[in-house]
Amino acid sequence: MTVNTFSELTEFKENLGKWLNSELSEKAQDIYVVFFSYGTRKNRCNVWSTADKDAQTIIKRTFKFCEQLFDKNRGLPEYLKFDIAVNIEKKDWTDINAEVIGQIHNNHYRKGISFDSSFGQCFLEQEIYGKSIIKGVVYNEPNFFDEKNLNDTLKKKNPNFKGNIQLSKLKTAWVFDTISAIYENKKFLALQSGGAFNGIRFIEGDKKAHIKEIVLKNAEFLHGQIQENGRFIYGYFPAFDREIKSYNTVRHCTAVYALLETLEVEYNDAYLPKIKTSIQYAINTFYKEMDGKAFLIDGNEPDQEIKLGSNAAAIFMLAKYQEITKDSQYIAYAEKLAEGIRYMVDDKGETTHVLSYPSLDVKEQFRIVYYDGEAALGLLRLYQLNDNPALLDTVKLMFEHFIEKDYDKYHDHWLSYCGNELTKICPEEKYFQFGMNNYLKHMDFIRNRKTAYATFLEMMMSAYKMVVRMRDQGYTELFAQAKFEELEDLIEYRTEYQRSGFFYPEVAMYLAKPERILNAFNVRHDRLRTRIDDQEHNLSGYVAYINHFHRNGGAE
Repeated sequence: MTVNTFSELTEFKENLGKWLNSELSEKAQDIYVVFFSYGTRKNRCNVWSTADKDAQTIIKRTFKFCEQLFDKNRGLPEYLKFDIAVNIEKKDWTDINAEVIGQIHNNHYRKGISFDSSFGQCFLEQEIYGKSIIKGVVYNEPNFFDEKNLNDTLKKKNPNFKGNIQLSKLKTAWVFDTISAIYENKKFLALQSGGAFNGIRFIEGDKKAHIKEIVLKNAEFLHGQIQENGRFIYGYFPAFDREIKSYNTVRHCTAVYALLETLEVEYNDAYLPKIKTSIQYAINTFYKEMDGKAFLIDGNEPDQEIKLGSNAAAIFMLAKYQEITKDSQYIAYAEKLAEGIRYMVDDKGETTHVLSYPSLDVKEQFRIVYYDGEAALGLLRLYQLNDNPALLDTVKLMFEHFIEKDYDKYHDHWLSYCGNELTKICPEEKYFQFGMNNYLKHMDFIRNRKTAYATFLEMMMSAYKMVVRMRDQGYTELFAQAKFEELEDLIEYRTEYQRSGFFYPEVAMYLAKPERILNAFNVRHDRLRTRIDDQEHNLSGYVAYINHFHRNGGAE
């Protein structure tokens, strides 16, 4: 909301005074520092700060700045966020630099930094990543401080600063945490402090209602990424609003699939025209028929290729469209794509992952383990529509291979989906056991993972649905192995944890073009990457949670 009238300004100041006095009066500090971040959806927010040894002086300065801003602009902008520095610590610069370089996951140094003791040259953690002051070029290589970005940001923020910070000559700096709140709907919403959730709101009220709101907002975002011709805007690196120019057939199809899934949370007929355009784009652009079978192609001439996962993803998309709309116009495409998958599965259930197009020569026998689970699931999803026994026979053959080769070691979300669907059709102990092993062997890893890692929730929700059905069908001994309460706890934990990768206003406002990525999901450890598949994985897990998760496995 914006503050446009004097009465709204008065109400805002009353709320701000209560919040500042409440937070500052509880803390005895050598120096008090308040940051005020303000801006609109169109551009990166500005950050003003003030520091003093006296808390009341800080409050007066903050009020004065807000009043001046209101007078200058005849109002205050939509985004108004305040931070108070706490746990201020003077540290050797070499120690700070070592902490940043030594992060297990990039972009997870969650402290603010001041380069002087009087806090004249200081940055919130959100500013540091929003302007790539701490920078990562490649997600699996160490972050580093970018001296140019640091000085450019400092001069823009404080035009009176005439010098340059030379990182090689720094001896000390001051790091700090923050207590924060954003002004929304005429009240201050408290934000979390420290760790993965630094600067992100708490859930108020019912958790499922909050997650549903996230899903619907993200569905709107993803729908908005479909262009007039049906092709998606593939993604952004949002610190400087850089569009990702590559494209991927698998992710095109799974993004459409996930958008269709959101209609199971709240049906929105307005999404269907763009969805159909996007489906048709995939058919027109990627779909190729050859001798009674079909493939989806990737890449550009002369190096086009056929990926097993692309065929599977297209079937997910087409089958989900038919399931949602009862419109069977695409089933012939799906059936030919299934024959394309079966062409890439041998009589032992082993797959070939990548073929060259149009020769169909083997390009790569194996590329990524996810293709196998995707392929099996694609065949099953189509079998559930057309009852073709050849599809089920192929899936069973593939599963024998998965079991023999211990594929449950991969904690693959696609295999979890597939195990859930296969046990609906063939409720055999070996399939239930495989589906449980897929999560049981990885619970500690899931619990301790410090990134949002959205496929965890997809994998666990599919397993959860399978285990509930297994219990209800009387598989008592198997159910006793399921660690069901622990699985439920992990689902609740990861459902919450994924919010750390959502662009709430309090996060998006620090990026170059907030409106471009507002309500999107990001991958923090890859430069806050915001790509269509990042939306897809988060949506699919959250949709399953909303529609199917009931504590203690109650009836749906």
